[in-house]
Amino acid sequence: MRQHKISILLLILLFPILLSAQMPGKLLVVGGGSENYNSWSDAPYGWAAQQAPNKRVAIIGTETNPTSWLPTYFVARGASFAKNFPVATQAAANTQALYDSLVTYDMIFFRGGNQANYYNRYRNTLLQQAVEVVFNRGGVVGGTSAGLHILSKVVYTAVNGSVYPDEALANPHNQYMTLSDNFFQFLPGVVFDSHVAERGRFGRTLGFVAKWKLDQNQDILGIGVDDKTAVCIDQNLNATVYGTGAASIYRSGEGNQFSLGGTKLLANNVLVSQMIHGCSFNIATLEMTGLTQLVPPRSDGTLPASRIWLSATEALNKNQQMLTMLGETGNPSDTIVIITTGSESNVTTYANWLSTNGKPTAVLVASATGGNSLSWQAKIGRTNKFLVAAATYQPLMDFMITPVGQALRNRLFAFGSAVAFVGGNSRFAGRTFMLNYEQTYASYDGLIDLKPGLGLLRSAIVMPNTFTGSPVTDIENTATAVPYAMVRDSLQFGIWLHDDAVAHFRPNGTQFEMTAYGNFPAMIIENRGTPAARTTQSAVSSGLPRGVAGFNQFNLSLMDQSTIKTLDTYSGLPDDKLQLTLRISPNPSSNFIRLEGLDQSTYRLRIFNSSGLLVYMGDINPSQQIDISGLRRGLYVLSLQPEKGKGMVSKFVKQ
Repeated sequence: MRQHKISILLLILLFPILLSAQMPGKLLVVGGGSENYNSWSDAPYGWAAQQAPNKRVAIIGTETNPTSWLPTYFVARGASFAKNFPVATQAAANTQALYDSLVTYDMIFFRGGNQANYYNRYRNTLLQQAVEVVFNRGGVVGGTSAGLHILSKVVYTAVNGSVYPDEALANPHNQYMTLSDNFFQFLPGVVFDSHVAERGRFGRTLGFVAKWKLDQNQDILGIGVDDKTAVCIDQNLNATVYGTGAASIYRSGEGNQFSLGGTKLLANNVLVSQMIHGCSFNIATLEMTGLTQLVPPRSDGTLPASRIWLSATEALNKNQQMLTMLGETGNPSDTIVIITTGSESNVTTYANWLSTNGKPTAVLVASATGGNSLSWQAKIGRTNKFLVAAATYQPLMDFMITPVGQALRNRLFAFGSAVAFVGGNSRFAGRTFMLNYEQTYASYDGLIDLKPGLGLLRSAIVMPNTFTGSPVTDIENTATAVPYAMVRDSLQFGIWLHDDAVAHFRPNGTQFEMTAYGNFPAMIIENRGTPAARTTQSAVSSGLPRGVAGFNQFNLSLMDQSTIKTLDTYSGLPDDKLQLTLRISPNPSSNFIRLEGLDQSTYRLRIFNSSGLLVYMGDINPSQQIDISGLRRGLYVLSLQPEKGKGMVSKFVKQ
């Protein structure tokens, strides 16, 4: 059932508890999902059977009457013999007869189920000793799902019940985040997680890594394995990935600090890798192979000069801070135009709340047929504040090519404008828009539908409602589509939003910056140029590749209002460290400006718009007026370079 080249020195610094670059035995680490003949599981299960010296496989679980399917499958994959060992109690795990039997096998495999049962019933028993004997003499130990969790030294025990990814990020010290390192010692410096893609557990795996650092002051690797995906680890810690998904690796990067903002988890530089089918990595050195095509981030397109807010959800009570900030920007009495494509009740809800709080509103129902209204075209040209809510993709994009829509697009990018996007509509702000993020199994079935967005964030995809879950959203969609789109479209940023998290973007001098608000962190992952690819493996009978991407390294941050991150720069603008001695008057101005404080005869003048584009260049003298009447309204940067000495810059507003 489907459910919801680092140097050795650096590794020593980052992972001091990784004791050795070699193990006595081998590991088969499976993220879960049903094994089957002629499918994803054949290669890894066959590898494990062949690596066992006597090819005898013991399969352990707490079920009292397991089926014979898995032993038969192991034999088909090359085992000489395979047998189920139902071990339901601690007493049963502590019998000499069980020990004597298990040590005759060279592969031990733990079924799925509940790792809390394994931890509580098998720890400090003869069963544990027997498994360690097999491993230490060069045997194979494996596990799937719950059985995966007990194979690393740091174990997520789940003794208080399962923890969800949003809970791990909202509070890494919640009662369900139970980690221990007093069971098997196979792989120091590592914690495993299972079913990562289908259950959106990237946040949980990261939470494990952060909690261990916060509590134990030790850096560990978090390795999360997707369902229908396996990692085969040899004695030299070389790990090869097989299957339909990815093995995701989380570790602290240079200068990373895990911290808490209230209870929520914050981080500024977590390194994330995703290895897909056929890729390999070494757990000791983190050298990765298998991905060869470099995916550099694109940065073309217009950079907005406006303020932008993106919220995670449609719920009014989680959007009030964003609505307040929008209303208070600029002149509080200015009308907020709500852009929608229908008459959904929540649009009325937002309008009523704004009106009650003294913010006038007007609703524009965007449609291709209404896009020729001269009155709306004029009104949009005078409007500085916009709220996008309850809009569907095709009607809005059809509207945007009409005269009114073109006027709206100009205002959304203009200096002095402010625009907020509510919940699912936050997707419109990105360059890439996932259309069917609410379609169950869209990613799993290989049906991710990516479209062009409005491009206010010119190299990003935005994913709201990240951990909302079925039936509203399939979590695998929201988890996997972000890196998938970044790889497919060579995007620089992916932004996940959940609960009351609000991302805020604004121009600040020559920088385009992001910060975030709310009780839940905003999650932003960055491609700085890395080898990457999309998987070619399918999880379904159609043969369509699953919506999973592989990449050698992305950088992940968890943000709130305490952090400001520069996303982009107005690249053509002059250096903001030049002398700011230039005075412009009048400022703002509609027609002409004069420059004051000049003491040389001739200067080279350049004017840049808010997107960093050069719009004027020429020579002037100190007494000369500069005609700006032909410029569009907005913010401009003026650069003046004398024949001798330092240049000067200043800003002015064209009204």
